[in-house]
Amino acid sequence: MAPSSSLFSFIFGSNHEEFRGVTIVELIKKEGSTLGLTISGGTDKDGKPRVSNLRPGGLAARSDQLNVGDYIKSVNGINLTKLRHDEIISLLKNVGERVVLEVEYELPPAAPETNAGIIPKTIEVTLYKEGNSFGFVLRGGAHEDWHKSRPLVLTYVRPGGPADREGSLKVGDRLLSVDGIPLHGVSHADALNILRQCNQEALFQIEYDVTIMGHSTCVVQECCAGTLNPRPHVEDV
Repeated sequence: MAPSSSLFSFIFGSNHEEFRGVTIVELIKKEGSTLGLTISGGTDKDGKPRVSNLRPGGLAARSDQLNVGDYIKSVNGINLTKLRHDEIISLLKNVGERVVLEVEYELPPAAPETNAGIIPKTIEVTLYKEGNSFGFVLRGGAHEDWHKSRPLVLTYVRPGGPADREGSLKVGDRLLSVDGIPLHGVSHADALNILRQCNQEALFQIEYDVTIMGHSTCVVQECCAGTLNPRPHVEDV
């Protein structure tokens, strides 16, 4: 199961309501199958409609486009704001094979400030695509409102997926380029399009933070966006 956005906020620092991003997620399901996600919330429930669970191996989880805690604003253009929980579930079950979700998510942390104790490090990683995905959820990117601009950050690495099997990538890593295409100043939507257009084999340039511990001795702890992270060199609808 993907980590909740509240857990991500606890690790990286909470974001205010206005610091949320929006992405469009398109899922194509086979007739008679489910999306493989659980939705909580509704006008008769506590809070806005949100993803409360992603079933391992399900369509939504394998898409690598959703995190637990994401808010679902609309389904195929139908606003969910004024719908009850049962109406939302019925809509998702009967919406058809093509499901387009407007998703609101907590923005990842801003780029860390350079200081004496933390230095950025880059690595290059080759991954092999499965379906349309490399096995991680990517969030952030440039935004017309500069307050919302963020690095492109990995917020989830799916267990058993290509990135997880390769073993180098961690939550909090920042994506700098793909196949030599720089991603600085690229929006989230454009970054996802670049990933979709990649060949089956792609080369990723990744940045992460190294924390230097101690003064007289050079003890290095490699971590992701400020968290110590050792690196080896409801109803299913």
